[in-house]
Amino acid sequence: MIAGRRFRRVSSVLGPTLKWFAALFLVPGGVALYNGESVGPFLVPLVVAFGIGWALEWIGSDNELTVTDGFLLVTLTWIGVSLLGSIPYLMSGTGSFAVPINAIFESFSGFTATGSTILLDISIEKHGTGIMLWRQLTQWIAGMGILALAVAILPRLSAGGAQFLDAEVPGPRVERLTPHIAETARRLWLLYLACSAVLFVLFLGVHYGGLAPNMSPYQALAHTFTTIPSGGFSPEARSVEAFSPTVQWIIIPFMFVAAMNFTLLWQTLFSDPAAPARNTEFKVYLSIFAGGSLLVSLMLWGNGQFARLEETLRQGTFQTATLLTTTGYASTDFAVWGEEVLAVLFVLMFASGCVGSTSGGLKLMRWIVGFKVIGRELFQMIHPSSVRPMWLGRRAVKEPVVRGILIVILAYLLLVVGGTGFVAVDAHRVGIDLTLTEALSGTLAVLGNIGPGFGTLGPMGGFEALPVPTKIFMCLLMVAGRLEVMTFLVVLMPGYWRG
Repeated sequence: MIAGRRFRRVSSVLGPTLKWFAALFLVPGGVALYNGESVGPFLVPLVVAFGIGWALEWIGSDNELTVTDGFLLVTLTWIGVSLLGSIPYLMSGTGSFAVPINAIFESFSGFTATGSTILLDISIEKHGTGIMLWRQLTQWIAGMGILALAVAILPRLSAGGAQFLDAEVPGPRVERLTPHIAETARRLWLLYLACSAVLFVLFLGVHYGGLAPNMSPYQALAHTFTTIPSGGFSPEARSVEAFSPTVQWIIIPFMFVAAMNFTLLWQTLFSDPAAPARNTEFKVYLSIFAGGSLLVSLMLWGNGQFARLEETLRQGTFQTATLLTTTGYASTDFAVWGEEVLAVLFVLMFASGCVGSTSGGLKLMRWIVGFKVIGRELFQMIHPSSVRPMWLGRRAVKEPVVRGILIVILAYLLLVVGGTGFVAVDAHRVGIDLTLTEALSGTLAVLGNIGPGFGTLGPMGGFEALPVPTKIFMCLLMVAGRLEVMTFLVVLMPGYWRG
């Protein structure tokens, strides 16, 4: 009874969300029509999504959603759009998409902005412009949050939007730019659109200026769709290695900006230019980015990996940025670099970007608090009677928030360990030669929404050979990672459905 009432309340929001989501299929459908390709793979899911959305809205209750309803809403939204988004791949049936689980995996990877791929035959010529643009568009829509966009454009969702935005938008909490959550969502999406537009114009500029001959308008749009959301899909088999060094240098600062807190970015641009200098998380983020780039570049130079200094700095900085921000692009096959360099890159996969950004992973804020807790406990072992509040810059962090952050870190690490065991055992079951390092990197890549792992799951490899149970498990890990673990796990608890 309680579960039924909860589902009806959730349906009243999920229905309208799926109805506007249906309109997105018009974008790749128009591109396919322009290029003389079949539009069926986009018209069918458009009708299906709209029909399901209409039905859910019809059965939905007018009662206001509760905070706990938000957990179910965001989980069903991300799973629902990912399943609907797999229909174009299933209907195309080309290459790796001929296997249904591969189509589903690719869609989940797109809508969670993960970037892990099962495609070993990445090619516009093979799959068509419409399908490949849909693959890119799924990541762009996911970047700032599907429900955040729904709140921004659907007036009926603005009144109760805070409770499910808190469950969807990355970070411990949603910091409002204005008293109204709908206005905050609109401003964040406008900033997201502006960043996308600037990058797209820059891509076109270097293309028509002769500095990036391969960066056609189609490629410019495709890579804009996957850079700003920290996604990492590319319609090129060799990712951004297929483009000139100029393109790679342009992408680096945009990956960095995309992994910043967008609220902080808005304040910096429009009200307080000095805000980043006072933000603890941003200062740590900048330090890791600069230090990691320098360290990786020095190690590559010392190993003689590249002959030219510019190429060494570019490759070191690019791969630091792409893994730190969980974008997942590749400017070269970094899986063949030395073990020492891979160890540094592996640590960067754990770090991730800032709260309130488009990056995946645990977010640096949680690691900062975790290390501060360790420091506080050590201090209190020396001074047992002392009382030390937790401070982040000039702001005190309440103890329930500290406890929640530590629980998320623990749950995340347990999922990494448990997931690695599952992937390794399942691969061994079917006779796939997958090392423990590859299983660990693959699990971390999908849970952290990072994209490529190491070895056969690396930037020039893929996840296609993994067994079906592993692919299903990884799809769930992608959603768990996108919703930052606890939102996803809570709906699996029996107590959630009892009241």
